[in-house]
Amino acid sequence: MTTLPHRPLVRLTPSSLLARNATLTLLAEGWTFVVLLVAMPKLVSFMGETSFGLFSLGWVVIGYLTFLDVGVNRAATKFISQHLAERDLESTRLIVRTALIANLSLGLAGGLVVVLLSPELIHSIFKVSVDLQSQARLVFYAVGLAVPVLLVQGVFRAVLSSFQRFGWINAVNAVTTTAQWSVAAVLAWKGHGVGLVVFSTVVARILATTVYGVVLFRLLPDFQLLRLRGLYGLPKLLRFGSWVTVSQLVSPMLVYLDRMLIASFVSLAAVTVYTVAFELLARLRIIPSSLVAALYPAFSERGVERQATQLQRLYVGSVLYLVISVVPLIIFLLVFGPDLLSLWMGHQFAQQSSIVLPILGLGLLTTCLASVPYNALQALGRPDLTGKFHLLELPVYVVLCLILIPRLGITGAALAQTIRNSVDAVLLFVAAEKYCNCSIRPLWAGMLRRVLVLNSVLGLILLAIRLSPLTIWGRLGAGVFAGGIYFLVVWIFFVDKNDKPRVTEAFRFLRFKGVESA
Repeated sequence: MTTLPHRPLVRLTPSSLLARNATLTLLAEGWTFVVLLVAMPKLVSFMGETSFGLFSLGWVVIGYLTFLDVGVNRAATKFISQHLAERDLESTRLIVRTALIANLSLGLAGGLVVVLLSPELIHSIFKVSVDLQSQARLVFYAVGLAVPVLLVQGVFRAVLSSFQRFGWINAVNAVTTTAQWSVAAVLAWKGHGVGLVVFSTVVARILATTVYGVVLFRLLPDFQLLRLRGLYGLPKLLRFGSWVTVSQLVSPMLVYLDRMLIASFVSLAAVTVYTVAFELLARLRIIPSSLVAALYPAFSERGVERQATQLQRLYVGSVLYLVISVVPLIIFLLVFGPDLLSLWMGHQFAQQSSIVLPILGLGLLTTCLASVPYNALQALGRPDLTGKFHLLELPVYVVLCLILIPRLGITGAALAQTIRNSVDAVLLFVAAEKYCNCSIRPLWAGMLRRVLVLNSVLGLILLAIRLSPLTIWGRLGAGVFAGGIYFLVVWIFFVDKNDKPRVTEAFRFLRFKGVESA
């Protein structure tokens, strides 16, 4: 062992690097959204709806089978971050090796099952038409190959995130996503079958996994995958990962149950109205998801002994800056959502979703803020609490949906979703304070009230603009200008003087050093 417990820690990720990594992730997520926005219609047009459905089906199966990692990736990030903070590189190498072997084994088994069951999947479960069955076989063979590749890639990304190498993660992901969808669109345009198109996307992921692996070996030059020693840390990886898996399995039900019940109790047209409003607001989730991607390993680092003060500072600062960044954007969407929906989907559609938008907006706000205690609890060793909360919420949420949706339609679905999100947020914040000593009380006693007052003023200004006789584009332009003034005021009067140099430094790194220093 190379642990040196009596020497000062030499690796705690500075705030400027966390800000930079969150910004890089946000930019990469935004780029991915743009690529999909451009490529998806082209791919549907070139392939046809039936073949594209088979294409989508293949990636849906891949998405479900990535749950085979049983939370190993998230567990690996936590324990690797802790070992790095303690400068225990030998334990880091052993955890990486164990996680890779575990995920490779699970992935190979899952991929083999897909290949063996492909005839049953094609003929009985999905009932693929005769003219597409040969292509469907190629699709599921590609799926079988993709499963172990993506599970191994998950471990590589977990290691890189523990080292805070988000420059590499986001650069590789952005390039891969662009290449994957571009090549797929070109192949479809050239008239190639859906089997080859899916296989090309898997090849792109294989190349990305290879690059991640090369970076990993640069970070851990003495790393050896093939050795005779046992699987160090496997029990704790599986114990931790099992509760993460519970959350991963229950969360989709909590998110998508309302749409199934709307289809059952109301209509498919109502599902469309609800889904569009939900997805419009949900785009804002890239802000907290970008932040917590860097926060999770940082929380794990600060969870080691003697770091309680730094942990609390990071926790409070993260919640505060989420409020500063997310709340005004939600207010903007609530006020100008009808205008945006009118431009996008038509005036009648905007009217139908006018009541749903503000209700879902409140639920989205609680979800965004709750991402901080959620990640803190898991990073500090209590994934059981997040899993138990989801198990507790599921039956309550089902009852709420069954009561509210038949009576109130999509408004009832929005209410059920927002109530569930709010309860979840309260449980997570209370649990983080009780079990992790992470509290937002100092935030409420300090700057939070002033920030909320400023947001209230912004909301009134935006509402006045919305009620003005300006055209839609004029209102949107004035609203964007008001939002810009808000962020300028925040920068001058609300951002702590100690944080300003860190933010400036983060953007200077982003501009001049690029991914090599990530």
